[in-house]
Amino acid sequence: MAVKIDQDLVNSLDPEVKRRSAESLMFFLKSLKIPSGLGPKRYSEVMESFQEETFESLAKSLEPLRVGDKPPIRRFWIERTKKSGKDSDLAACVLWLMAFPKKPLKVQICAANSKQAGIIKNRALEILYYNPWLNELVEIVEHQIRSKSEHRRVWARIEATDSQGAAHGETPDLLILNELVHVAKWQAMADHMANADGVPRGVVIISTNAGIKGTPAHTWKINALNNTHRWANHVWDKVAPWINKEDVAEAKARDPIGTEYARLWEGKWISGRGGAVSDADIDSCFTLDGPLSRPEKGWSYLAGLDLGVSHDHAAVVVVGVNRKLDRMRIARIRAFVPEVKNDQGQLEVDLIKVEKYCVDVFKKFQIRWLGYDPAAGGSFMAQRLRKQGVIVSKINFSMPSVQTQMATAFVLVMKAKKLECFEDPEGRLRRDFGKFSIETKIPSGYKLVAVSDEFGHADVGVALVITLPRIVDELGGWERFDADDDLTATNEEMTEEEMEDMPDEFKEIISDPFEGWGE
Repeated sequence: MAVKIDQDLVNSLDPEVKRRSAESLMFFLKSLKIPSGLGPKRYSEVMESFQEETFESLAKSLEPLRVGDKPPIRRFWIERTKKSGKDSDLAACVLWLMAFPKKPLKVQICAANSKQAGIIKNRALEILYYNPWLNELVEIVEHQIRSKSEHRRVWARIEATDSQGAAHGETPDLLILNELVHVAKWQAMADHMANADGVPRGVVIISTNAGIKGTPAHTWKINALNNTHRWANHVWDKVAPWINKEDVAEAKARDPIGTEYARLWEGKWISGRGGAVSDADIDSCFTLDGPLSRPEKGWSYLAGLDLGVSHDHAAVVVVGVNRKLDRMRIARIRAFVPEVKNDQGQLEVDLIKVEKYCVDVFKKFQIRWLGYDPAAGGSFMAQRLRKQGVIVSKINFSMPSVQTQMATAFVLVMKAKKLECFEDPEGRLRRDFGKFSIETKIPSGYKLVAVSDEFGHADVGVALVITLPRIVDELGGWERFDADDDLTATNEEMTEEEMEDMPDEFKEIISDPFEGWGE
């Protein structure tokens, strides 16, 4: 329903403005002056259709919430691209609840850290500046936006999930989980949602940019999309109309890989920020339902061990190879998190568990080769594994030739679509694939590096990559994958034009990348 704004009424705390604003969230919003991309403007002049749609949806639930009635929809997923106004829009809604309360009201605004948590507060301060009449109804003190009415128990508390105990104890009428994709402490978010579940008339709003597939944030989004009877989903996946096109072009130019640009400005959920392979290549390899319980006929098995102790996790990946089908298939994935305290109270990986798992899968899948990095105690564990009959082979990650072999094998295997994977429950493998990027090593060679994020390094991914050069070599080299691919040519066979057309990260790989692997 269209809301008409009398511009003469909204310049002061006119009783009629107060009355109509209290009755209608949409009237209040459209009467506000905001710092828009065109300068200070009434919201009614610059509100875009995607914002109006979201506001009208929220109004149907926030208006009943204000007076104590049960909202028709109690869960909202709001996802927008960068600078599309989600924080200022939420700040305006919170200010309305604080300005015109009908009952005691608790609002909790949570984000990953103090900086993220303060964004809505800062947007609220801007709105108060451009609408001085609101200062007679609302005040912002430290980490609270609160009402000046006689209802002293009306407040919005701003918290960071990285602060100790922040998620416990509150049962808010309105819970806003902001910037969800930046959250690292997911137990805190689960606690927040559990608290909200205990408020039968309460509302939850999740507000975020697009993020990374395989993360808890992505799982939460899928849940929201699959439960439309319970969740109202408002997704804006385009550049906001008020953003300068030249600024967006510069942002794209600063991201040659393109993943962060796609996530922030195009609203695309990505597999990671690495860019070694495309999201399409990553998606295409996840075709299996789950891990294998036993070996399959016609397949032989290799394994990779990436061993970390304290700073990183450890991981073991078992890969099946079928020469007849010219395919490789992941059979098992196991990650080990630091869980054992040392004498200084620091958590370390339980290496006894790692060793036992290696022996168990070696026997179950009759593994004929297990590659490992000698760093982080790998050589000592290899001695113990050999005594138990496990066939292990040292892979020296520090050697430039090995680095080039691993980088090349990973990219070519993924592009050839010869690898079959399954989604592990934590989404580790998909995330790890997305973290990988190619680093050029002078004078000639390449290194596969993992972009570190809130989930750590690519331990599971590295355990897989350890096996790939040997597997590719066993399958006959790249020519067996695609004889027409430019990467199979040698320097004698290639013209300068053909070299120039090759992907930048492989222009200098002109010799057999798998020669001497694992020696």
